[in-house]
Amino acid sequence: MNTQTIQSRPAVPHIPTSCPQCAAALEFPVPSPPPRPGALLNVRCFQCGTVLTHAFYPAQVPAQYGGTVGAAAGASGSGAGGVAGQRRSRKIGTQEKPLEMKYYDLLGVPVDATADDIKKAYRRLAIKHHPDKNPDNPHAEEVFKEIAVAYQTLSDPELRRKYNEFGPKESAPDGGFIDPEEIFGTIFGGDRFVPIIGHISLAKDMKSALQEEEGEGEVVQRDAKGREILSPEEKARREEKQRKISAEKAAVRTDRVNKLVESLDRKISIFTESATGADDRQVTDSFRTICKLEAEELKQESYGVELLQAIGFVYASKAKQFLATNQTFLGMGGWLHNVQGKYHVFSETVSTLRAAMELKSVFEQIQAAEKAGNLSADERRKLEEQAAEKGIQTLFKGAKLEIESVLRETVDRVLEDATVPRQKVYLRAIALQILGDAYMGVRKESEEVQEESEYVRVETKNSRQRDSYRASTAGPS
Repeated sequence: MNTQTIQSRPAVPHIPTSCPQCAAALEFPVPSPPPRPGALLNVRCFQCGTVLTHAFYPAQVPAQYGGTVGAAAGASGSGAGGVAGQRRSRKIGTQEKPLEMKYYDLLGVPVDATADDIKKAYRRLAIKHHPDKNPDNPHAEEVFKEIAVAYQTLSDPELRRKYNEFGPKESAPDGGFIDPEEIFGTIFGGDRFVPIIGHISLAKDMKSALQEEEGEGEVVQRDAKGREILSPEEKARREEKQRKISAEKAAVRTDRVNKLVESLDRKISIFTESATGADDRQVTDSFRTICKLEAEELKQESYGVELLQAIGFVYASKAKQFLATNQTFLGMGGWLHNVQGKYHVFSETVSTLRAAMELKSVFEQIQAAEKAGNLSADERRKLEEQAAEKGIQTLFKGAKLEIESVLRETVDRVLEDATVPRQKVYLRAIALQILGDAYMGVRKESEEVQEESEYVRVETKNSRQRDSYRASTAGPS
């Protein structure tokens, strides 16, 4: 029986990597105290002695070490009375702070390396590690391929952007990564709706939240009530950052509205440049037909019917408000439409909040059931399907609020342009009402079939009643 006692050692976080010279798999301990994220570390290969450069990020530390590194990194910044920190983690990287650094480390270039820097680094490493120049190294071909993949990714601007945000393709989850901006554009209208509603900013906000969620591998220090503890410097930094973000958002919205005003003016000019007046029946009928045809095409897009009805409501209600203001005594009609519009905004806001609360409730049900350990696979699947459905509904409601807000500003600009003659502005309002009514008039295919069936049913019933009436009143033949 072996009675030898094996000496243990404290668990020290180690980061795995490989040597670019000899391709040996190796790991190195995280320095104490842990360096800041993005710090460059010099690591010596145990096999060939080459000193390699490695960019440190806490996310590289294997999961079995738990929050050791994060806790150590945040220990010096914890305030008195604070509770245990919570590890921060990002879901999406940024161009300045990629989600991972493997390809940059392989080429030995910094995150802000230019295309020329990347090309020079690749050429140097490709020559150095080419299999023909390293016949005695069995790993040379593998290293050469990894360098080539890193170069192909970082030398292509679009692939580099994707890599910075989501990491390498081979680490993607089943079904690939989900870019909020892309999925919003795909689900809600697609490219054909961009000239009408612009790019939905909610998608960019979601992406930014995922990129910055809980910081960069840091630890959040909270007080006894769960509130985050911030130093005066950090608080000032965040406030300044928020001011910049707000200014950028305002600039993006202004540019968006400017483009939508131009696009909308161009669309309704078909009517305003042709109609001789508000009673020009021929031009009115022609423009109404054009609007209906466009609506029938647009409704085929994802969420096309829902978007058209939302857009049409803003166009029509704003147009009616303008016309009522200029046609009724003291503009009382316009005031009434304005009140109705504000009630609509309030109602939609409440509906969106209610949808968000319902979604939160579903997630809480899943968490509670998982914690209790009594959630079957079938039950989990149903809850996840319910959560996915409510999630899409909530996202659409949020997007709809944003779209309606942008369109109200757009229409106001179109109807309040002081450089346009009053008579032409009046024609603009009429065109907007026609366009809005056409958009609101679209129906889903299932609804059309149902309406047609209901019409046939009613007509059949009426026909039978007419036949019965004729038979009862007819004299003997």
